[in-house]
Amino acid sequence: MATIKLPAVLVGGSSTSEVEVAGETVRELFENHADEHGPELRDSVIEDDEIKEFINVYVEGTPVEGLDAEVPADAQVRVIPAASGGR
Repeated sequence: MATIKLPAVLVGGSSTSEVEVAGETVRELFENHADEHGPELRDSVIEDDEIKEFINVYVEGTPVEGLDAEVPADAQVRVIPAASGGR
């Protein structure tokens, strides 16, 4: 199973969390996670069948472009919201 590392801002906590999820693609990981833990994470990451514009998903350190990206068994998947600032 892959391990998804989630920042506190997406899980509503004060620290990064990790969860193991089965799936062969990024889409399957988020769908399986939603089936087990509820749709909040999936809905924070996916919109209109795409990864949201200001969310970055990495599989083994490589950025993925779409939900059909393959996820090897035992891969580490990171979800990172884009950081932005203003004046």
